[in-house]
Amino acid sequence: MVLIVVLIFAAIWSAALLSKALSPVRVGVLLPVEANANLVEPLAWAAENINREGGINGRPLELVYADTSGGDLRQPARDLLRNPDITFVIGPFTTDEAFEVAPLFIERKKVLISPSSTGGDLIRAFGKTGYFWRTSQGDVEQVRALMGILSKQKAGRVAVLVENTTNGKTFYDWAGFFAAESGLEVTSIRQFEHGGRELEGYVRDALAGVPDYLVVVAVPEDTARVRRAMKQSGTGTKLFVANSGDTAALVQILGSGAEGIEGIRPASDPSTGFSVAYDEKFRHAPDAYAAPLYDAVLLAAYTTARQEVAWAESPADSVRAIVYGSGAGYGWDAQGIRQTLQAIRNGTRPEVHGAGGPLDYDTEFGVDPLVAYFEYGVIEEGAFRVSRIVTSEKMGAVREPGVSAARYRASQGLMALPSAGTAGESPLQNRTGFWAVIVGPSDGWENYRHQSDALAMYTLLRKNGVPDDHIILMIYDDIPDHPQNPIRGDVHNVPKGENLRPAAEADYTGSLVTGETLMDVLLGNRTPRTPVVLDSNSSTDVFVYIASHGMPEETVFSPGGAPLTADQFTSLTETMEREGRYRRLVFLVDTCFGESIARNATAQGMLYITGASASEPSLGAVYDMDIRQWLSDEFTATVLDTLHDHPGITFRDLYITTYERVTGSHVRMLNAENFGNIDVPVMEFLQP
Repeated sequence: MVLIVVLIFAAIWSAALLSKALSPVRVGVLLPVEANANLVEPLAWAAENINREGGINGRPLELVYADTSGGDLRQPARDLLRNPDITFVIGPFTTDEAFEVAPLFIERKKVLISPSSTGGDLIRAFGKTGYFWRTSQGDVEQVRALMGILSKQKAGRVAVLVENTTNGKTFYDWAGFFAAESGLEVTSIRQFEHGGRELEGYVRDALAGVPDYLVVVAVPEDTARVRRAMKQSGTGTKLFVANSGDTAALVQILGSGAEGIEGIRPASDPSTGFSVAYDEKFRHAPDAYAAPLYDAVLLAAYTTARQEVAWAESPADSVRAIVYGSGAGYGWDAQGIRQTLQAIRNGTRPEVHGAGGPLDYDTEFGVDPLVAYFEYGVIEEGAFRVSRIVTSEKMGAVREPGVSAARYRASQGLMALPSAGTAGESPLQNRTGFWAVIVGPSDGWENYRHQSDALAMYTLLRKNGVPDDHIILMIYDDIPDHPQNPIRGDVHNVPKGENLRPAAEADYTGSLVTGETLMDVLLGNRTPRTPVVLDSNSSTDVFVYIASHGMPEETVFSPGGAPLTADQFTSLTETMEREGRYRRLVFLVDTCFGESIARNATAQGMLYITGASASEPSLGAVYDMDIRQWLSDEFTATVLDTLHDHPGITFRDLYITTYERVTGSHVRMLNAENFGNIDVPVMEFLQP
């Protein structure tokens, strides 16, 4: 009887294996293929070359299209998620679409390979999961290469104008960082709305700083407006267009006025010969994403082949095994595909090469290819003339091995390490008390992280023994019951972390959280509007934490409130010093352009630490895929982790540690020379 059962199971297993061996390998395609027929060409060509050489272990590769041209992304995505035959999906097309559907595929352990979503936030959101990859160059690499080009062309000063779009966001986020890393001074950086009336005024403001180059990221219509405004100004500033894929439209709008505009756009490794072969086959040059589309099919095919010889591996681990291979590598064409698949069948891990170049990836986070290529050129005689191909390996800031540009950290040479020094003309009084003011003024679901960070800092102080009546909490407080919050009443700072809101006693919420309120609180101005203020004196240590948006020389208060300006901050701290409202005063500020607020502040006994220099935004960190939101800012998350791991760390070492760990911005410590001893332990300062 037992033998019969064994034979039955063996027959069923054999039948299943035979059925699988005869069935095609199905790979999903989640792209707007009907709206853009050129997307299909490289996909079909890659499948054709794979099948011509015998497919994947004798199984033909079949592309299953789920078209997104109609704007309905969720239904095509659901179709692919429900299909048990599909584990690998090529798409989606844009960064916004990736944020919308990637959590669904990651949850179901299906791999997305996007050929065209280039936003810089994607690696921080989905890195390390192993279920989201892209074969295109991320925009952070383009920013790095762009600033490297300008540096090599002996530019000293640059201004940046960026359209307020998802595409423009990465350039806005990273321009200041890579400018500093390339030795360039950013005279101004600004976002603008497409078609906005203010654009010409922004151009005049940018040119007032006399930059050598004005870098623009915009659609051709707005770029043309910038060009005309520059012509009217008579400036010698040159125009440099980032992501300049549609220069033909720019020439059509400007005519001869487009002559001399410089630009950079994504390209493929010219040594692969892909562009030449593509032109021969299809009788036209490949589109910008042709090589990444082709390579996405290869990556799906190679990983499927790996799964069949390492059947116990998860799909994520199989992708890692493929992209981190170090054996002999082969080409992207039919012959190279056959050799690569054969090597994988033999149990080896070849180095994978695609049509766009080597498919080497960030060794810790995955997601991003390490090597990127760009065309640099100038509009001449009505056409964009490519003068050279540049690679991210040889342009811009020095690369840390195995790390993509989107995970770059500040170089040691730009750290401004303060000396220990002493402040004031007389020794400090004995400490008799401690007060803290915590500010999270931003409203709206997209600003979750600012309120979350404020609550996390409040919680840190409470756990360190500071009583609530010595913490003034100013938080907009719309997140707990926000309609988009799937966990009503909850605000957490780490995925699946504790709810920080119930235990916090907020003193000011909603429209009361303004810059004016903050100044009254710090100056002790008790009014009917501000009944709770600092009760401090010259023997009281005071700590102020702010997490918000920032503009150059402004800290933003929402919604639509007047900002706290750099001049107001300087006056505020001088008044606090003059009136003896503190013994030592420490500001920890996590805003974009945070350094710009305090550059002119010189109050004795005041220390100011911020996560971003005067020319760069700060970045969000810790993405929660369950609620689709960033939970913390990069600088604050690093501070909290550092204090947790090293509770005895001093202000000096906190500055050094966060400087070395924070991604995409330069941590700054200001006025240390007037503060005194920066070797005081932070947690010792943050206690009653």
